[in-house]
Amino acid sequence: MPRCRHGIDCPLTWDDLKVLPVRWQSALKHWRGVYHILDRTTGKGYVGSACGEDNILGRWKGYADSGHGGNKKLKELTPSNFVFTILQRTSPDLVPAEIVQIEESWKARLHTREYGLNEN
Repeated sequence: MPRCRHGIDCPLTWDDLKVLPVRWQSALKHWRGVYHILDRTTGKGYVGSACGEDNILGRWKGYADSGHGGNKKLKELTPSNFVFTILQRTSPDLVPAEIVQIEESWKARLHTREYGLNEN
């Protein structure tokens, strides 16, 4: 598990997702927000959002289990090369439409549609 000053806000590898400390799991379960996945081999990124069941924890468990979370372009890559980072945490009661707007803003700022792994 990586050590950094900000704890859960530091980058995590795909292997780290499988062994998150209980304290981190509890926090991630309550936070909604926007995250970034970087493929270290290509340098390309993917921006996603989480506001469903178990919020960020639920979404990241999906990546830990499958390696791709159902994303077409991530399926073509090797998950052990991924680094996961939270870009922005939001209120646990922020409505999904607002979280999607924040996600769209991050996709535009990081150019993940044009040069990254986002198709939408």
